[in-house]
Amino acid sequence: MKYKVLYTFAYMAIGAFTPFIGPYLKSLGFSGSDIGMVTATGTTVAIAAVAFWGGIYSRRETRSSKSLLLAGLCVGAVVFALCLKAAAALAFVLLFYALIYFMQPPSISLIDSLTVLSSGSKAFSTFGSKRAWGAVGFALGVFVGGRIASLAGVGSVFYIYIGCFLITAATLVLISREVESQEGDTASAEGAEQGDAAKSAAGAESATSAEAADGAAGTYRKLLSDKRVRQLLICMFFMGGTNVANNTYFSFLYIEGGGTLAGVGIVMLLMVGSEVPFMAWCDRLAEKFTMQKTILAAMLISSARFILYGAGLPWWMLVLLFATQGAVNGIILVEFVRYISRLAPHGCESLAVSAYYVIGSNISTIVCQYIGGLLLDGFSAAGVYMFFGLFNLVGTILYVVFGLHKA
Repeated sequence: MKYKVLYTFAYMAIGAFTPFIGPYLKSLGFSGSDIGMVTATGTTVAIAAVAFWGGIYSRRETRSSKSLLLAGLCVGAVVFALCLKAAAALAFVLLFYALIYFMQPPSISLIDSLTVLSSGSKAFSTFGSKRAWGAVGFALGVFVGGRIASLAGVGSVFYIYIGCFLITAATLVLISREVESQEGDTASAEGAEQGDAAKSAAGAESATSAEAADGAAGTYRKLLSDKRVRQLLICMFFMGGTNVANNTYFSFLYIEGGGTLAGVGIVMLLMVGSEVPFMAWCDRLAEKFTMQKTILAAMLISSARFILYGAGLPWWMLVLLFATQGAVNGIILVEFVRYISRLAPHGCESLAVSAYYVIGSNISTIVCQYIGGLLLDGFSAAGVYMFFGLFNLVGTILYVVFGLHKA
């Protein structure tokens, strides 16, 4: 039960904060390019932060000490969120936003590792049921954030973020106390046996921190020597960032189309909620149409979706298209990881997932957030989404040209 609470409130904090940071910065008088710079800076810092804290986390020998480390990161994110709320000048906003992202992404990603580590031999059979509460929490955060922002001002989402992360930290402390009594002389051996499973679940974060220290450069060369892996990573670059940057810019698009701030929370609740059934259907879709063709369908839907958004749709049409997010993210977030793992040479699977997160998520997101901010100034939110759609379309065309859609 504690892990369900952990995921619910950790992701509720993210859901209440991420979609509304753009409108908040806009309310301070910042331009689109300023907003793009701030959000891109956060993602850039997160790449280094995950490696830094992941290394410290991996050297903690007991689950109790790992839990307390993550609780400390959550408290750190709260402190810097309070500082960001008080900041008004761009330099200070950049500083405190970067510091938040030095704490927040590692705490979120390493919760996966802690959860798998706590599950023992049933790690992967029970992880999914716990991780699903993260989607529930994010959806609740978006909904509650939208309602509160419309009533008390967009700055009020900071207090939801702070409250949820304090509950997350308290839950981690309770987990630490619970497992402390269970840990004896076998704790170190137990951690060693389950280390590989934990790194696999944490994805890029744990792989980057632990394996890089052991000379991963040579293994990366082996990974990237595979032509198909390189081609898929290129395609991933044109897909992942737009779906993350969408969390920042969708509120601008929705309000531009005549919607309200409260409506942003409702429609994003529908959008995020639609991902759950598609994730559940992934196995059946891949079995029926092949994994490669299922990914192609999701890429086509993503390109068409954002190009339609770029046409300047009214708010009610954006609501009607809510399920397209599920058809995209619900498939891509699962199947890209499976595909890159399948293509990776033997022994490089963890680093392949790491490369996916670094290139297909983080670097791609930095590009999309920064360019999106520039376009917001010159071409409005519709222009941002037309860029997203064309960006996706390049990745889709390359996917077909490379023949990656073939089983």
